[in-house]
Amino acid sequence: MVELAYLLIVGAIAIQIPIGALMYFDAKRLNLKNPDKYWLGVIVPAAGFIVILYYFSERKNLPKKENDDS
Repeated sequence: MVELAYLLIVGAIAIQIPIGALMYFDAKRLNLKNPDKYWLGVIVPAAGFIVILYYFSERKNLPKKENDDS
């Protein structure tokens, strides 16, 4: 039973890290504010999948960086 728990935790992390990296580069490409926030939210083992769902459902509406052309 303990081996199954370890396998599930390692499997979740193995899935979340590449998705988090993808989200980070996508957030930078979309010029969003604080792209690190999404990466860090994803690698949290318990809440990471919730952040993934939120990001992909709201990615067009997330706050963008302001361009300072002064």
